[in-house]
Amino acid sequence: MKWLFLVMVLGNAGFVAWQGFSAADAGVLQQPVYAPPVSERIYLVGEVRPDESDDVVTPVEQQPLTEADKVLASLQREVDKVSTEDDLLCPIVTLERNADTLTVMDVLRQQGLAFSERKATGKRDKYWLYISAPATAEKAQDIVAALKLKRIDSYVISRGDMKNRISLGLFSSKDRAEQAQASISEQSGMDVNIYAHQREVGLTELLLAEPITSERWESVMMALDFSKLLIKIEKNPC
Repeated sequence: MKWLFLVMVLGNAGFVAWQGFSAADAGVLQQPVYAPPVSERIYLVGEVRPDESDDVVTPVEQQPLTEADKVLASLQREVDKVSTEDDLLCPIVTLERNADTLTVMDVLRQQGLAFSERKATGKRDKYWLYISAPATAEKAQDIVAALKLKRIDSYVISRGDMKNRISLGLFSSKDRAEQAQASISEQSGMDVNIYAHQREVGLTELLLAEPITSERWESVMMALDFSKLLIKIEKNPC
């Protein structure tokens, strides 16, 4: 009986030991295994992942403007505006002779430019051609008669400091005065003088109704023959 009891005790001990080892092995096998969140898709090796940056980064052109960007844009607009305004002219055309005034008016109308007219006065350079006074008024009249035969217009000044001088004409251009001086001297065989001075004269000013670009104004000026005009042009920036 003792031997039977001993066998039963050893058998129970062995069973209990086996249960302990089994429980230990089961604990090891039941350790949690990592897995991605349920909402995250699992991609296989052969599958291509989409570019996640497209869903995250906003394109540069769609980025909202910062205050600094707005200020820079405003400054650029002002610079462009100033550049455009700097190119605009408000010219004033000043003329002395009525015939010249009518010529310029016609050109402005042909160019489709509206303008206003105002009267003014001003000093202009003048060049007077004359022959020095002879000893007497009678000799001065003889000179005028001789010039008339050569078809040269002249007359005798009868008063003032220039009395008895023979006047040959008044010129507004120095070049034209010098040309006339050479021609009359050659025809008459007499010395011809030029007296340069300034004289108060009546003027006509033409003002454009609206500003004009410098490029267009240059095209307007090309339609004028300056060699035939007594004209002064002020290119005033607006």
